[in-house]
Amino acid sequence: MAVEDDVAAALFAYADAWRLNKAEALVGHWSQPDFAYYKAEEIRTFYTEWNEVLAYWAQNEGLHDDIRLKLTNMKHIVLSPERRMVAMDMNWDIRFSADATLANGMPFHHRSKSMGGYNRVLAMLVQAGAGWKLAGWSETPDAAITYMTDMYYRTANEDFRR
Repeated sequence: MAVEDDVAAALFAYADAWRLNKAEALVGHWSQPDFAYYKAEEIRTFYTEWNEVLAYWAQNEGLHDDIRLKLTNMKHIVLSPERRMVAMDMNWDIRFSADATLANGMPFHHRSKSMGGYNRVLAMLVQAGAGWKLAGWSETPDAAITYMTDMYYRTANEDFRR
């Protein structure tokens, strides 16, 4: 159980690092030699090159004011003693900067707005030195019908539910 706790702590620390809104704050949570993949829900492809992820994170610095990630329901899948996958739920909130601009200089269409949602995440971690580091990350939203139905259930007032 201690390994699962250590892996969870590494994932929670990574989620907290997003609040700093700096690519360099995220880099230390990854094992660059073991990097395999990265997929955020809003990008259309898997990044399989480390420089693609760095460019994505650097662009985000100019778009975000604040990001909060809440990771729950972790399911550990042991691949080997030093490598595992973790399937989990991720609730997220994001606030975009009032002056957010795209890489081409155009105003970002979500500037000054806040939004939130949830995804299923599949992360791959490797034991690197004394700790656990990410080697892969993929965010998957549910199908629209499933997502919308769940949203309606989640937003019903707690005192109204049976």
